[in-house]
Amino acid sequence: MNYLAHLLLSGNDEDVIFGNFIGDAIKGKQYQEYSGSIQKGILLHRQIDTFTDSHPIYLQSKRRFYKNYPKISGVITDILYDHLLCLEWDKHSIEKLPLFINRSYDYLDTRIHQMPSRITPVYAHMRSHDWFSRYQTIEGTALSLMQIGKRIGFGSSVGDSVIEFKQNEAMFIEEFNTFFYEMKAFSKEFLANY
Repeated sequence: MNYLAHLLLSGNDEDVIFGNFIGDAIKGKQYQEYSGSIQKGILLHRQIDTFTDSHPIYLQSKRRFYKNYPKISGVITDILYDHLLCLEWDKHSIEKLPLFINRSYDYLDTRIHQMPSRITPVYAHMRSHDWFSRYQTIEGTALSLMQIGKRIGFGSSVGDSVIEFKQNEAMFIEEFNTFFYEMKAFSKEFLANY
């Protein structure tokens, strides 16, 4: 899952939200250097990633990109799942998407000085280019994929992966919703029992 999904799955505790957001930048036992609720968010991030990477529905979506993008199929699927979350938002949240996006940015802005140095430039780029709003359209999603492809050395043609997505959009939507209902239940249980 990508950033928008991670934020939604964090619940309402701001420290958990922050921990989940910075989760990729915290390696090994470094999470123990943070307060309890931030630790909870970091560990939630790891649990979400593990759940996602082994889920048969997610893997089914990801396989569609193996032929043309074998080494980056997971990144593509993560970004496209954030796009699908935007498309299907009202099925997964009672808060309107624009309000959620603005609230998330406003909150993360207050914590930027606490972000690990590895994630600060990522957040600055995300904020200035408004990734979350961009994911609402297929054109914006393609632009994000193109930029990510160039940044990690796979070229701008990664943006063309949305063609594959559009050809199978109905299947992707069905897969995403089934997967995300399960993911929400999994995350909720983790937060309740941690």
